[in-house]
Amino acid sequence: MTILIALLLAQAAQHPCVDDAKRLCPGVQPGQGRIAACLKAHKDQLSQACNARIAEFREGAQACEDDMAKLCPGTKPGTERHQCMQQHKDQVSPACREFFAQAMERRGEARDVMRACRGDAQKFCKDVKAGEGRIAQCLKEHQSELSRECAAKIP
Repeated sequence: MTILIALLLAQAAQHPCVDDAKRLCPGVQPGQGRIAACLKAHKDQLSQACNARIAEFREGAQACEDDMAKLCPGTKPGTERHQCMQQHKDQVSPACREFFAQAMERRGEARDVMRACRGDAQKFCKDVKAGEGRIAQCLKEHQSELSRECAAKIP
């Protein structure tokens, strides 16, 4: 579902690490943490804004790491760990709860973008190769032609 990835990138265009990823990781295929690994490999070259966002993310994720170690030791990442954390959701720290709520909010926003722009992306960008923000750029180039719903979601 490459269109989903492209639409998520369209929403993420305002993320402070997008420009760093384009500059430092050209040609790196998104998915399975490849861009994150590339950024990590170039950590000394990241912009101040990107470094700040990464630090903010790590702080929130650390609260959940501590909870996972305490509540779900030995579980494997993915479904097993998620189910365990769900079983212990009443015992999760407030900081982890807040981190999870923010992640779910971003996920919902991304779904809204996908829903609003799926038809426009298929109509205007069907011949555009997905990846590296090309579909997001295509949608921006067609901003005046987009459906009202999609145009409202694309920054």
